[in-house]
Amino acid sequence: MFVVPEISAELAAKLAVLRQTIAGYGPSLVAFSGGVDSALVLKVAADELGAATVAFTAVSETMAEREIESAAALAQSLGVRYEAVRSHELARPGFAQNPADRCYHCKSELFDLAEPTRERLGLRQVLLGTNLDDLGDHRPGLLAARERGAKQPLVEASLSKSEVRELARHLGLRVWNKPQLACLSSRFPYGTELTEARLRMVDRFEQALYDLGFQQLRVRFHELPVLPGDPSAQRPAMARVELPSSSLPDAIRLTAPIVAAGKQAGFLYVTVDLEGFRSGSANLVLRRLPVMGSVSSPSTPAAPVTATSIVPAQPVAVRSRKTVVAALITREPDGEVLLSLRRPDQAMPLLWELPGGKIEPGESPEQALQREVREELDVEVSVGGIFDVVSFRYPDFDLLMLVYRCQLLGQPRAKEVADVRFVPRQELLARPVLPADIPLLTRLAADAHE
Repeated sequence: MFVVPEISAELAAKLAVLRQTIAGYGPSLVAFSGGVDSALVLKVAADELGAATVAFTAVSETMAEREIESAAALAQSLGVRYEAVRSHELARPGFAQNPADRCYHCKSELFDLAEPTRERLGLRQVLLGTNLDDLGDHRPGLLAARERGAKQPLVEASLSKSEVRELARHLGLRVWNKPQLACLSSRFPYGTELTEARLRMVDRFEQALYDLGFQQLRVRFHELPVLPGDPSAQRPAMARVELPSSSLPDAIRLTAPIVAAGKQAGFLYVTVDLEGFRSGSANLVLRRLPVMGSVSSPSTPAAPVTATSIVPAQPVAVRSRKTVVAALITREPDGEVLLSLRRPDQAMPLLWELPGGKIEPGESPEQALQREVREELDVEVSVGGIFDVVSFRYPDFDLLMLVYRCQLLGQPRAKEVADVRFVPRQELLARPVLPADIPLLTRLAADAHE
């Protein structure tokens, strides 16, 4: 007999908000991966909307085969209609090259498939399983969600990942403690080409590790150079296995079957990462961008760094210098956005921009942002997670702008800038703005009219 676990009054109140929010959406299509987040959204939608709830899965090459069957079975157990559509992400321009904004292309493909299904079934909304913790990492897919108007009820109910699991257990979902999921493409460093054969290598090895008894894991794919005279048509690869620290003794004990499974999957070398499992470890490369840009010598200039070419797989022609900057986005409770005005003696004078500046060699983006805001606005700032990554090509240089959510620790004043103001979102484009900032400010302004 299943005993319903008790939850706190605070979490019960959040569950009530979640129910009210989803009920208010009306008939909805739930983007359903089979993980605990989307399962909670689907369960509550089924409870509140009944037959007006449809589960939708985009089945792609980047989805582990075991998860395809699992998602269908879970949707069936919840008694909701299930729609599965074949996705072809690898054929989507820009995806297979595995850029830093890969998740943007992935989510765009999802919405391109979900929208016709939503319209065909006469549903009002598309719901995503994004939780509060997802907002603190580099997740360009959330930008695609905002652009398409998808709803994120877990965020609206202020639910963290741990609270999602607790509620899933409270509601009797068998996936409440399911290990965290991510598509197979997340196993590849940015810039490493994605192919179906490579994705299946990772999938086969991970399945073998599950069969050996490991639960939380990642198989990271690292491409190796081809030696002169190598007749192989496929580049060799090394597998870096991430397991929780508590599982490392088991990994040592099972070294032989782990290595055998990895080589049977097609890897030349098999390693276990002593730092252990950590979600989003591929995003660490974004913090190294300034370092990457500072090691090239004048005689061997580096390739331009853009959001679609973080680590080029092949040499590319150098057309101009690159500049990597960090900027902040801070919004007041009434929706105002902080902008600063460039001085008349600066390049592109008297244009408004998001505060921030160039990352100097040896600095992290967070350190650069704190320094720039201190120097220009005479205020300290607490730097949070990445809000967006902007790539823009000016006539004489390529810009990569890392935009961080920030909290000001005081009142800003114009110190090394011409002016600084909190601007209502609907007025963001009513003043001259730096070209690179226009797309992001346009989206923020559009949000004000929703």
